[in-house]
This record gives sequence, structure tokens and C-alpha cells, in this order.
Amino acid sequence: MLRKCLKNAVRRFGARYDYDVGYMENLADLSPGGFLKLGMLVPFTQERFGLSAAPYYAAKFIAARTSGCGSCAMLVVRIAQEAGVSTAQLASIARPGLADADMRLAADYANAVLADSLELAGLIEAVRSRFGERGLWGLASAVTAGQFYPTLKRGIGAALSCEIMPAEFREAA
Repeated sequence: MLRKCLKNAVRRFGARYDYDVGYMENLADLSPGGFLKLGMLVPFTQERFGLSAAPYYAAKFIAARTSGCGSCAMLVVRIAQEAGVSTAQLASIARPGLADADMRLAADYANAVLADSLELAGLIEAVRSRFGERGLWGLASAVTAGQFYPTLKRGIGAALSCEIMPAEFREAA
């Protein structure tokens, strides 16, 4: 009964966001307890720490896109739309000079974290200055969340079904 309830809930999520939830259904079958424990991470992976939606989702999108899973990145886009961040806003961070200053800072920060860039220390200070300590935590949680599920999917072989990122969201050369 628990497996069925979990799978029904995850299917509703998948239908809502046009997202393949097969790997989550498999986990519900394999280990309902493991599924529930994974679910306990959701509140943290959605915590913005007071940060406004646009920079939060910019960082989360960069992290998901960097993971190489187009379907995970597009899931971030769909959830961001519900939070009031437009597709055009998120697409703008793929092109130099187009994003607003807060989204650009968040995207640059996310890229620096993921690359372990020498610029990271300066970006951390810029983020603290602009968004405060809570905002820094919000961006750090966004980057972590954007990488978590694609990495999990890759580890169990489910990333083999990841889609290609639509052109407007790919990083400009």
C-alpha cells in the first residue's frame, strides 16, 4: 500500500512538471524507507534562505545544466516559472550581458563553485555583500540541489535517458 501511495504521488509530480519519474518509482518499489528518507532532503533542496526567486533559480539552473541532464535543468525551469521567474530570464544567463545583475552574480557564483574557480572567494564576498549571509546559504543550497538529483540519476544509470538541453538554455560559446 505504501509503495502504491508513493508511486502515485511521484507520478503526479512527473505529470505536473512533464518529468520522467521512473527512477523515483523504482526507488519506491525497491525501498519505501529509502524513498521517504530521500524525501526528507526536499525541504533543504527547496530552501531559499530568504533569497528572491530569480537569483536562487539562476544558481540552481546553472548547477543542473552543468550536471549534463537537460531534463533535470528543464525541471528547474518549470519550477522556477511557478515561483515567478520567466523562461526568458533563465535563458538570459546563458548569454553574456543579458541577465539582470542579481541573476548574473548568482550564475557566476554557481559556475565558480562548480569549477572550484580561483574567482570563488571574491564571488562569495560579492554574494555576501549583495544578498547577506542568508543569501549566500540560499545560493549554496541551490547549487547543491541542482547537482544532487542528476548525480543520483547518473549513479543508478537513470541519466542515460536525460534529454538534450534546448538551444536557448545552452551556454553561449
